[in-house]
Amino acid sequence: MYKRLLVTAAVAMALAAPVSAATINYATGGTQADIPGLTGFATTGAMMDGMQVTACFSASGCQTLSWADTGANSGGVSGNGWGLSVNGDTFSANIWQFFIDPQANVGQLVSLLLDGRSSFTVFDRTNPSPGTPGSANGRDFNTAVGDVIDVTYLNPTAIIPGAPVGDLFQQVLIEFRPGVTGGPSGPRSSFTFSQDTDNDIRITQVPEPGSLALLVVGALGLALARRRRG
Repeated sequence: MYKRLLVTAAVAMALAAPVSAATINYATGGTQADIPGLTGFATTGAMMDGMQVTACFSASGCQTLSWADTGANSGGVSGNGWGLSVNGDTFSANIWQFFIDPQANVGQLVSLLLDGRSSFTVFDRTNPSPGTPGSANGRDFNTAVGDVIDVTYLNPTAIIPGAPVGDLFQQVLIEFRPGVTGGPSGPRSSFTFSQDTDNDIRITQVPEPGSLALLVVGALGLALARRRRG
């Protein structure tokens, strides 16, 4: 089901390519968060397991889902009439793919919250650059859809024992402002956006089923070899 959604999403986004850039207002807030360090600056869609994604629509309300990896470098969520996925390094432009099923009648996307607190995922902004040691360059949220978008980065993040540098945050809230007529101005069709992420050193990578099976077979083979030598 998830793979079918991703294929449909790719087709829908090809047919609904944005033609103009949105006006984006950036802000920060929340309380300071402390982490022990970063794993490195290259983070893929498979490295954000457990991130909470909340999407709110004008016609169907809000839904919160937990991010899960779907491949060696990919991950995402699949909701009721919508989905979000990343395949590759989040520093890449327009790497996040937000799918809206045109048959689901969910309405327009009003807001999107990416909460990395439970997944040890942090959002790395463009400036300051390179910013926090180990984070390298970041990339702000950016997209070419919508009229006016308010983007708020929450929980400025510091590496112990230092203070926040101003580029790392644990959450990002994207809100689409009402249009001129007072109704929602958010997208009602699939679109892409940019946002770089990093992971702190507490992230744990669970071996894929195939890799786990190979480890088990290898361990059994080693045990048999030792028994024969005895």
